[in-house]
Amino acid sequence: MLSRKDTRYYGKIFLAMTLSIVLTITVLSGILYINFERIALQQSYDQTMNSLSQTTQEASVMAVTASTFAKQIYSDQHIANLLNFTDVHPMEISTAVRQLTNYRETSPFIDSIYVYNAKAHTFYVSTDMSVAAVFDESEFYDHEMREMLGNLEVYDSLMPIPRKLSIEGLAGNIAEKQRDVYSFLLYDTLMPKANRNAIVVNIKETQLHKHIDGSLTSDPANTFLLDKGGYLVSSSWKYPMLTDMKGTSYINRILADPDSSGYFVEEVDGVKSLVTYTEPDYLGWRYVRILPYTVISERIDILRGKTIIITVSILLAGLGISYFVSRRLFSGLSKKLSHLGNLEAEQRNSLQSMKYEYLRRLLHGDADRNPDRVQTGFARYGVGLDPYSPVRVLLMTVDDYRSFIEAYTVEDRQLLRFGVLNIAQEMLNEAGFAAAGVVLGDDRIAVIVQARDEGAENEREAILEHAGRIQAAVTQYLKLSITVSTSMIGEDIQAVHGLCLQAIEASFSRVFHGLGSIIDSETVELKKAKPYEYPLDKEKQLIDELYLERIPAVKELFSEIIRDTENYSYMSFQLAVSHLSFALQNAIRSMGRRLSVAGELAIPSMPLYQHEWNETLEEFMGRYMHLFDRLEKHMEENKGRTRQEDVSERIMKLIDEKYMDSSLSLDLLADELGLSADYIGRIFKQTTSRTILGYIQEVRMNKVRELLVETEDPIGEIAEQAGFSNNPYFYKAFKKHNGVTPAEYRRINGWQAEQEQELV
Repeated sequence: MLSRKDTRYYGKIFLAMTLSIVLTITVLSGILYINFERIALQQSYDQTMNSLSQTTQEASVMAVTASTFAKQIYSDQHIANLLNFTDVHPMEISTAVRQLTNYRETSPFIDSIYVYNAKAHTFYVSTDMSVAAVFDESEFYDHEMREMLGNLEVYDSLMPIPRKLSIEGLAGNIAEKQRDVYSFLLYDTLMPKANRNAIVVNIKETQLHKHIDGSLTSDPANTFLLDKGGYLVSSSWKYPMLTDMKGTSYINRILADPDSSGYFVEEVDGVKSLVTYTEPDYLGWRYVRILPYTVISERIDILRGKTIIITVSILLAGLGISYFVSRRLFSGLSKKLSHLGNLEAEQRNSLQSMKYEYLRRLLHGDADRNPDRVQTGFARYGVGLDPYSPVRVLLMTVDDYRSFIEAYTVEDRQLLRFGVLNIAQEMLNEAGFAAAGVVLGDDRIAVIVQARDEGAENEREAILEHAGRIQAAVTQYLKLSITVSTSMIGEDIQAVHGLCLQAIEASFSRVFHGLGSIIDSETVELKKAKPYEYPLDKEKQLIDELYLERIPAVKELFSEIIRDTENYSYMSFQLAVSHLSFALQNAIRSMGRRLSVAGELAIPSMPLYQHEWNETLEEFMGRYMHLFDRLEKHMEENKGRTRQEDVSERIMKLIDEKYMDSSLSLDLLADELGLSADYIGRIFKQTTSRTILGYIQEVRMNKVRELLVETEDPIGEIAEQAGFSNNPYFYKAFKKHNGVTPAEYRRINGWQAEQEQELV
């Protein structure tokens, strides 16, 4: 039985809880009741924006799909013949049209595809209708497209053009008169207006409209797309596509807000409605949804009624709950407070986690490393180390970390890391070393080891010996492979952060030593002290051998460059790999067009994070050797086309054809052949014993001499005909090559020609 004092105290708790519940429910109900209409409108707007956002994504997918297909078609070699040549063989036309059909049938969006050859005035067509595949421009059924291609500058490339495609009277289309489509044009803007070939991809409007209807199936709203000029660019329930909607008050209100989204309530076709609209997307289209206001008000009335019922129910339930809860709280309050106090004390006394956090901060350099203050910390957390004595850091790194995380759950991985830590600490303690460790990260466990008084060299050997024993124990009991790296010895605890970084850096050399190795920082530091100079001459030789298609020599040079880094630091290895990867990537890209490998051969790369590196040096080099083998295979397949003699012959042929072009240069020839300028210059020199520029000069001089003797044209015109654009340079070069001026050469050789003619 409760005393009078307890009863009064209990009554106060009950009254306070009851008043709190009543006041809270009353205030919340009042706020909800007053703001229901605004909330409902906002919810309707949010739901609409979510639905319209999906429609926006569908329109974007449509545009991206059309653009991608147009670019693929433009780049397709079969279809390129239809674009660029007027005399295409019927078999080539058949192949190209079949390829167009494959593109069209790949996506349900595509209605039809046109390829327009401006020089031939010809359309090549792929459509689901029973029409011919080739049309003369004057006979092509899509009259609007003919006019559009005549005024290409009006339209943006690869932007959707909503229009109605007239197909009335075509074979197989008895009932259908026209289709709503979005046309995407791809044309070369740099070509003259009369010669602009084009790719036309027509996208079905029904696909986009089907998505709009599908996402709002159970919604009585009318949803459509509107462009910035006020025209419909999709069909709605009431109006067809391309209807001019300007002049209606709600459309004018939307157009008056050109850059943002929003909603408002207005009469639409005599019905009070909620009008929701989005901001223009990158196509300049806006998505508009018109929902009858009765749908929203009906929902508001239902919510209001439910709220009143729920409020009364909660109030009654709250009164009952407050009665029982207040009694329970009062009777067990002292016990609960006592229990919470015990939990708080246990949390404060959790020294183990605080110890690990302190050691982790010490190793990371985030804690004060002054020996006096560290000694206080060690005493507080029970760390059995002397901060004034020499220390070193033992770092254990889990090998093949990617497999480690795939094989074990987060909890299991945590247990295994602590298992490695416990094994290391126990074995070192048993051997007479003072040790304290902590898990540093996902794949690293660090142990601070107190050196024994047995001489630096003996102590180092003992540490390395016990590192091997720790590895064996971890493998035996935990079935894990670890790499152990040891730092050099530090004078006292102040050096621990630098020693930790030293051990981490040493662990990177795992690539040279292999998984499950023991790495001594002293050896690594000796290698770091040696200056490394990247062998640019060998890299150049390697690239030359690659251009010359001598893959065995490429492999040998690559191995020499990479293996040489074993004698230096890990950073030297990274530097060598980065340089070689960049050089090889450029070389393969340069050779790509000739060998058709530009997108097939990827250069092996190093991982961004160290724990992702799971390879030995041999495995890493093996990936490059495989790359070279594949490249050699491509070279063998293209050997007949890439012989050095053939390259030189092609160079001379191009020069003989283009010598009159004053802009003819080494770079222009390289672009024509799809090779690098350095490569063709070197090959031409090797096979002809002369330079490309020298050969260009020779061809031009031969032509000048011929024209001087056989024609009476002015010397300046002859120089221009032969490709010399600079008259002073021409006269100087002619005299250097022939010993006389052009006028003297014409006079002398013209007299000789007359003498020979008289003798005949």
